[in-house]
Amino acid sequence: MSKLAIMRKRMLGAATVGAVMVGAVAGGVDAAARDIRKVKNGEMSRRDAAADVAREAGTTGLATGAAVAVVGALGLGGVLSVLGVAAMATGAKYLLDSAVDKAARTAKPAATPKAALAPSRSKTAPAPKARKAKSVKAKSKAAPAKAAIPPAE
Repeated sequence: MSKLAIMRKRMLGAATVGAVMVGAVAGGVDAAARDIRKVKNGEMSRRDAAADVAREAGTTGLATGAAVAVVGALGLGGVLSVLGVAAMATGAKYLLDSAVDKAARTAKPAATPKAALAPSRSKTAPAPKARKAKSVKAKSKAAPAKAAIPPAE
């Protein structure tokens, strides 16, 4: 192998690793931005949001890295490389999401022993209870304030 071919392989490896990292960050940030609102609205638990962010970061990173590796190995350049990465990453992300969704649907939940479901009777202090918001009612029967009338000119 020539020095140029060896150097190109090294650069492609570094570019692939970099693409995996950037793709993972982009996918994770996108999922986090979506899931924060769902958690605040009570549509999703924090645990589900964290799992979704990890899943999106992983699949987006892998898809992006695979796309950069394939397009780099083909030696495409310019606009073709950008279009190739976009097309390959989209296809890879679709396949990864389909595989992860299928695995999640077919996975059986782990059996939980009944002892784990029973409340613990340890001697530690119980967790503090959440305080209910107190309603604020007007207790005074004072007359409402009058609007200020500007002086006549």
